[in-house]
Amino acid sequence: MPHTDLVLLHAPSVYDFRERSIMFGPVSDLVPSTPIFEMYPIGFTTLAEYMERRGLSVRIVNLAMHMLARPRFDVEAAIRSMRPVAFGIDLHWLPHAHGAIEVARICKRLHPDIPVVMGGLSASYFHEELIRYDCVDYVLRGDSTEEPFTQLVYALRRGGSVAGIPNLTYKTAAGDVVINELSWAPDTFDHVKLDYSFNMRSVIRDRDFTSSLPFRGWLGYPVTASLVCRGCTKQCPTCGGSAYAFAQHFGRTRPAFRDPERLVADIKHVAKHIPGPVFVLNDFQQAGPDYVEAFIKGLRRIDFKNPIGFEFFTPPTEEFCAFLGENLNDWSVEVSCESHDDAVRAAFGKHYAFEEVATSVRHAFKHGCSRFDLYFMTGIPTQTAQSVRDTVPAVRDLYESVGNDTRLLAFISPMAPFLDPGSMVFDNPDAYGYRLRGRTLEEHRQLLLQPSWKHILNYEPDGMTRDELVESTYEAALGFNRIKGEIGILDAATAAATDMRIREARQTMRRIDAIVESSEGEERERRLAALKREIDQLNENTVCVKSELQWPRSVRPTHVIANAHLWLKVNAEILFPAIRRRRLAREGGVA
Repeated sequence: MPHTDLVLLHAPSVYDFRERSIMFGPVSDLVPSTPIFEMYPIGFTTLAEYMERRGLSVRIVNLAMHMLARPRFDVEAAIRSMRPVAFGIDLHWLPHAHGAIEVARICKRLHPDIPVVMGGLSASYFHEELIRYDCVDYVLRGDSTEEPFTQLVYALRRGGSVAGIPNLTYKTAAGDVVINELSWAPDTFDHVKLDYSFNMRSVIRDRDFTSSLPFRGWLGYPVTASLVCRGCTKQCPTCGGSAYAFAQHFGRTRPAFRDPERLVADIKHVAKHIPGPVFVLNDFQQAGPDYVEAFIKGLRRIDFKNPIGFEFFTPPTEEFCAFLGENLNDWSVEVSCESHDDAVRAAFGKHYAFEEVATSVRHAFKHGCSRFDLYFMTGIPTQTAQSVRDTVPAVRDLYESVGNDTRLLAFISPMAPFLDPGSMVFDNPDAYGYRLRGRTLEEHRQLLLQPSWKHILNYEPDGMTRDELVESTYEAALGFNRIKGEIGILDAATAAATDMRIREARQTMRRIDAIVESSEGEERERRLAALKREIDQLNENTVCVKSELQWPRSVRPTHVIANAHLWLKVNAEILFPAIRRRRLAREGGVA
């Protein structure tokens, strides 16, 4: 791969998932990706776009997506063909602990002279352990590594010193570990572009369509995300992205918000090229009323037509819903209330009554909300198995209170597979009633290789055993599915198929437990391998079907025209580099 400064590699959760028999269960049912988490972090796009504007050549290679799309895809052959200045591998979410290290080992074995750089929140938390792996040369810490990473790549390209690069942990030639100051945490989120057309330009330039796909099935459901900020104002105890986690471990004492006009411009640019919904993460209400007004009225000004959904940390009020309804064409809401039980929710740091949720749903629908997604979780502080089971009648009552409106979509899933490193619970498990089954990065890597999600869990809560957590999760999922079938959210065939799949998953978990309890070594592996086909079929869409998560979309002629124009521009830049230099100069980068 000539003339590439940086290759960003995204690994699957478990590197050899194609050979192993692991019942991942419902850990990814409520996100678009599969259980191997092939969706690379948004930070890959912001890093690559930022570096390109500063004169570097960056390529994103989604190994996980390639491995899913092509069962015979040869990872080692692909990496062997690459010769960048450096490899970058994300370890943002801890479930990638196994795959990320294994890919780093392949890079180092095939290219011992090319540095391997790791980054992401989990990499930041475990940086001192991570840097001691022979296959890792550098770790970039914090949530905004675009500038430090750019400095690092230029230093590596020129053979310069890395001693002054902020947020960097590294090994010297003698093998000593050096930890530079964690000092780079920009006050705003305006130094980067959330430019999805970068990915589209990369497809045309690199002739690698698969790496551009955020997750399997994206072409049928092209959803995109937009970030309001980096950091958070909330203190959810199990969240590795809480205010506590950022202040204690990631160098950020307050959120860095994106200018509302820039946020609107990001979303407008998405709508120009992509017909799917846009999901706005990190509750923009955190930034205050002036920000809220500027953002929503900005969307109205551009006459945004794609479906748009908002993550809210608390149920929106009627006044706020009315404001959204007055200014937006097609809007939806997502709220994670965690539990129907007010006391359990309060222990999670969310201090509002369940009745407020019902009231908010009614107000949202009154003012034109297209759908209201409501999420519940199992395995949270103070929760018992009975509390999990009691969620089902509480949700049934909730539906009745809103007239069984099918725009309300309720979901339940386990807090799995891991408690987030850096969260208050991870740092102080005893104070929150947890026993941790994994503390170090290597312990989590080994947990990921266990035969089922029950055995992968890195925690056990005081309120219930892991067996009770598994059983109550499946029981609640059956109840939610039954409610949706009765109301008409799901057709009879889909509800029946989901019911059967949940029951089969529950039974397969019991069979795996029996194998674990009665065998070991090669015999255990042989018996588990015999279940692989069955397990693979049950690993997706366990507690719900992915289509329940999807909002409508429509392709307009303007999308076709815009993408054809982009194709012409990128090919022109390939043929005539001066055109690319002029574009970078206009965008404030290095010409």
